Amino acid sequence: MIENNPLVSVIALCYNHERFIEECLQSVVNQTYTDIELIIVDDCSTDKSREKILSFSSQHPSVKIILNEKNLGNCRSFNQAFHISKGKYIIDLSTDDVLLPERITEQVKLMESFEHIGVVFSDSININESSRIYDSSFLKRFRENSLKPEGNVYKEVLQKKLWMMPVTMMTRRTIFEQLGGYDESLAYEDTDFWVRSSRICDYGYIPKILSYQRKVKGSLSTKAYLRKNKLIVTSVIVAQKALLLNKTEDENEALVEYLKLIMPKCAFTENFESGDIVLEMFENLNGKHDWKTKIYAWVITLRVPLNFLYVPSVRLRQYVLLNF
Repeated sequence: MIENNPLVSVIALCYNHERFIEECLQSVVNQTYTDIELIIVDDCSTDKSREKILSFSSQHPSVKIILNEKNLGNCRSFNQAFHISKGKYIIDLSTDDVLLPERITEQVKLMESFEHIGVVFSDSININESSRIYDSSFLKRFRENSLKPEGNVYKEVLQKKLWMMPVTMMTRRTIFEQLGGYDESLAYEDTDFWVRSSRICDYGYIPKILSYQRKVKGSLSTKAYLRKNKLIVTSVIVAQKALLLNKTEDENEALVEYLKLIMPKCAFTENFESGDIVLEMFENLNGKHDWKTKIYAWVITLRVPLNFLYVPSVRLRQYVLLNF
C-alpha cells in the first residue's frame, strides 16, 4: 500500500441507471485503496435511481450526494461535484460502469511515482446490460493492435489513434483546475478533455484491464448516427479549439486527419452547417482530398439527405461488433 495515501475523489454520475448503480457503487466500496471520497450526482433520473442512491448513502454516511432538480447533462453535473471535491486525484465514473478492485491502487502508484503525468489510463473490457463480458474478437484485436503511447499524446489524440476509454482514466486535480473543468456548452466531454489536457500534460498508461465499460441501449454514444444530433456539432467545436492549440505543422496535419473522420459524420447525419465549417478548415489547412472526401464535400455542399441510408448501416455495424 502507498504511504501517506492521497485522497482520490470518485465523481459518480447517474442518469436512469437503476439497474446498474448498485454494482457500480459497490465496485468503489470494494477498492483495495481506501482513501476515497465518493460523490454521487443524480441528474434528475426518472427511474428508481434516486431511491437506490439514498439507500446506499444510508449504509455509507460519508458519501456526498447531489440531487439535481432538473437534467443538467454530464458536463455541468460533473463540474458541480468537482467544485465540492477535495481529492488530489479525480475519477469521472458513469454509474453503469464498474471498477475492478485494484484499479485505484494501481493508478495512484503510477501518479505518485511520476509527477509529470497529469492523466493515466488503462485497459478495459465491455460488458452488456446483464454484466456479461462481450469482448468480441474484433474488439479484442482492435484494442490489442491500437496505439497506447505515453508522454505527449496530443497528436495521437487528434488523429484518433489512441485506444482510451473514459472509464479507465484518473486525472490530477490540478489539470481540471487549469482547464476550468469540463466545457458545459458541449454535448459530450471526453474528446474535448483529451485534446485540452494532452496539450498541457503528459499521459501515462497501465497495460492492465482495470475497468468494465457497459454498453447500454439508448446511451448517448448510440445516438451519434441520428439526424442533426448535437454530438457531431461538439466534434466540430473540438476541432476548432484544437486549431487554436496547435503549434506545429505536424499537429495541423493530425488535425486534418481528425477532420477526415468527422466529415462523413457531418454528411450522413445532415449536420450540413457543421460540415461547412469542417470543409473550410480542411481547405485552410491545405488538406488533400481523396475520392471519399470529395464525395462527402459534394454531399455537404449540395445538402443531399442521406441519413435514411446511414441509420440502418450503423445499426448493422453495431450488431456485428457485439456479436462477432
